[in-house]
Amino acid sequence: MQKLWLHFNEHQRFLLRNVSIIVIGLFINQLLQTVGSIIIARMVNDPVQFGEVNLLLQIFGMIALFLNVGFNSALVYTFSTNTQEAVQNKFRYALAGSTFFGIVISFIVAALSPLLASVYRLPALQTALVLGSIMFIFNSIVNMGVSSFSGNRNFATQAVFMVIMTTFSTLGTIAGVLWPLFGDHDVLWGISFWMGIGAVLTAMITSWRVHAVHRPRWFGPLPLSELREMMKYGVPLWAGNIAKAFQQPFLVMMIGSTSVVAVGHLANASRITGFIGIVTWAFMIVTFPFVAESSQNLQESKRRGTLCIRYNNIILYPLTLLICMYPDQINGFLFGAEYATGESAIYIRLLALGVFFSSVSRLGGNILAGIGRTKANFWVMIVAGIFVITLVPLIASNNPVLAVWIYTGGWAISALSMIWFFYLESFTLDWWEAYGEPLLPSALMGIMMEIGHYTGSGFPVFVVIAMISLIGMTAWIEARTKARVETHKKSA
Repeated sequence: MQKLWLHFNEHQRFLLRNVSIIVIGLFINQLLQTVGSIIIARMVNDPVQFGEVNLLLQIFGMIALFLNVGFNSALVYTFSTNTQEAVQNKFRYALAGSTFFGIVISFIVAALSPLLASVYRLPALQTALVLGSIMFIFNSIVNMGVSSFSGNRNFATQAVFMVIMTTFSTLGTIAGVLWPLFGDHDVLWGISFWMGIGAVLTAMITSWRVHAVHRPRWFGPLPLSELREMMKYGVPLWAGNIAKAFQQPFLVMMIGSTSVVAVGHLANASRITGFIGIVTWAFMIVTFPFVAESSQNLQESKRRGTLCIRYNNIILYPLTLLICMYPDQINGFLFGAEYATGESAIYIRLLALGVFFSSVSRLGGNILAGIGRTKANFWVMIVAGIFVITLVPLIASNNPVLAVWIYTGGWAISALSMIWFFYLESFTLDWWEAYGEPLLPSALMGIMMEIGHYTGSGFPVFVVIAMISLIGMTAWIEARTKARVETHKKSA
């Protein structure tokens, strides 16, 4: 293994090492959330109450998207290009701006809580939202701390704090079910209260670590011109991220207005497909500063961008294929046979494909943002979200399956739009190397496993053959690519 590792060049080692760190962190996050959902599903043993709990968590998730107003992206970019300025001034600016907007959002949530409780005919939701609004202030602080480590390319520390944040959040959810406030009927109140306590603890730990590592200048002037400049860079990314990430919570909220049972099934599907989503999230986190570091050399940035997409797809393709082939088996094993229905399998397959299509837009947006071009991230995410916003309320609020089809279709069109933006920005990548070659090993694996279905007891043997084929062909393609690059360098 050490010999194989030495064959990678510096950029490949950097990318694979740090993506591996983030993947481990995100995998632990997803595992914690999934285990928490499994525990809650089996504790309440009631699809209706389980759907209510997930509805609250989805609302919290959607509100959290509006935090930071782009200060986190601007801070990552500054740390990647001018660390001294980031420590001396930009961290303080970002922290102040992000916290201010966190307070504003908290007040808005509290003011809108009666309306949301009325819409969902769930009186306990009003108090739960008021209690939970405290989280958004402290989460704003946590996000700035995490961004400082991301921009400084200290991905191990970033991953640790992501896990700490998810751990406290998951424990708070479980604690709310175990120890609800003021009676068993106020489970939602308990979840909000304990999640808020977790956010406070996470903010304290994160702030301590930021001070110990970066020694930023915490106090000083806050010039509005500097705050506006950071927002000028960050707001397009922020708005694009909202359009990107709010779609699934919005979808759940719309479906929840007519069927909380469907919310539970969709939540389980998102937990399962979330395990493949962490691959792209990890590459997004590493890609942004990785490409920004070489932003003065566009040819090098193209090579780095192509490399990020290529390795993302080498991992993402086979995982997506496996989930699409065996949705019922995975769902039944994790959450129980009562949650594995015909519709749940459709949800899982569609969300898995949605994760793949979204990876094109999300990773592509971060590559272009790394060279200072942020408009693509905004407009491509708008393309992805416009179908969910306009069509689901009009024609699919009572049809969860159609709603999820619309969601996935929006991401497919968004992926095509991102490819077009690369041409518009005159920053085209090597598409075959990025998307074509990584597909071949996964296709071979799928063929082997499909053949195995017809062999009965011989199926496990074909599973082993499929895995060996996947690894072997991937290694062969990588070796050929390396040889091609070396030949090109010699001829140049």
